[in-house]
Amino acid sequence: MAMKRIISLMSLAVLACGAATAQNTPYKAVVGTYVDASGALAVSDPSTSVAVDLIVEKEQTVVGPYARYAQKFLNMRGSLVDKTVYSLKGVKLAVTGGEDVIADAVPAAEVTETSYMGSASEFAKVLPDRMSATAVSEEEAAANAAQAIFSIRKHRMDLITGEAGENVFGAGLKDALAALDAAEQEYLELFFGKRVVTTSVERVVIPMIEGVQSYAVARISSSAGVIAADVEDGDAVTLEVAPSGRARLSSIVEADPKSKTAVKVRVADPSTCTVKVGDKVLTSAVLPLFEMGRTAYINDTSIR
Repeated sequence: MAMKRIISLMSLAVLACGAATAQNTPYKAVVGTYVDASGALAVSDPSTSVAVDLIVEKEQTVVGPYARYAQKFLNMRGSLVDKTVYSLKGVKLAVTGGEDVIADAVPAAEVTETSYMGSASEFAKVLPDRMSATAVSEEEAAANAAQAIFSIRKHRMDLITGEAGENVFGAGLKDALAALDAAEQEYLELFFGKRVVTTSVERVVIPMIEGVQSYAVARISSSAGVIAADVEDGDAVTLEVAPSGRARLSSIVEADPKSKTAVKVRVADPSTCTVKVGDKVLTSAVLPLFEMGRTAYINDTSIR
């Protein structure tokens, strides 16, 4: 219980580390076994990990059932191949006391989904080739769909110019035009397919190692998204750490290690963490890292 309590306290302290850094106050934690303020025996092993949130965009193109007739009937080319492309749109960094407290220390970034040209799962439920009981070929169905598009466009223009004669004005005209736009969109999808864009977040937790300043995070592949760092595909995503040295220059009043009131602590260094894809810098943040800091002995009253 004591060990879990210390870890939880560390996660709370990590949340406040930004304010501590802004005030040039060194962030520190006890090392080893000690008696806490309640008199209980506690064990602490200060460590930090950097949570790297990779914001990935997935763009999916789904071919329409009449794609090969788009050029013939609409004089425009439609995609003939389903395609999925991944790209890295951004990165967020945060420090955590370990994976077991990551949910408390660094909440997962929000995952959002936006779609263009409708859902990727299905096309119009009532296809234009089934507007009558007469069976038609696929090409004839495509021709009928194209004719329906032209008919919708003509009716829209008639409404706008007043040629339709319905005397539709104001909100009624707006609703009528919106309905025509939605109908045309369903027909166009049959030729030009659908485009669905999904944004998700992939989290990679990197444990810090004393003396190590470069870490392989992952790889980003245009065809597979985020993949393991040791896979030979895509572009390498790396994390570089540059210690500031301020932990060693901090004005902590040290105590005699032999004193009965002395407590061993680890002082975190505010280090610059930079994420790159190849040579391109994606983001940078200053985070307090124990592994880049120093060990000191201080009077126990200063940590309560």
